[in-house]
Amino acid sequence: MKNTLKFLVILGITVACCEEGTIEVQNKLSNVRIESISFDEYGMSEYLLPGENSEQLVIKDKRKKWPKRSRLEFYMVSGSRSVYLQTQEVYELDYDQDLIVVIEDSTLVQNPR
Repeated sequence: MKNTLKFLVILGITVACCEEGTIEVQNKLSNVRIESISFDEYGMSEYLLPGENSEQLVIKDKRKKWPKRSRLEFYMVSGSRSVYLQTQEVYELDYDQDLIVVIEDSTLVQNPR
C-alpha cells in the first residue's frame, strides 16, 4: 500500500508539471506542396499537398517552458524546384491551446539563407 501511494504521488507530481498544446498546419498554397515542415525543433509533417492539413502535433513540456514561439519552416516544392522558407510571422503556442497555422498565397515568407 505504501509503494502504491508513493507511485500515485510521484505520478501526480509528474503530470502536474507537464502541460501540452497542439499545432496543425493547413496548406492553402496554389499548385505547390510544402515539405519538411517544422515548428521550433518539432518536425510536423513529411509533406502536404495543396488543400491538405497536417495531423495535430502534440507538444508536451514543463509548465515553465511555455509559451513556445517560433516561425514555421518548410520547403515549398513545385515540380523539381524547391526553396527553403520560413514565415515572417512568429507564431506563439501556449499550453492548453490548439493552434492552426494556415499557409496561403498571401502568407509572408523569407528565405533566411
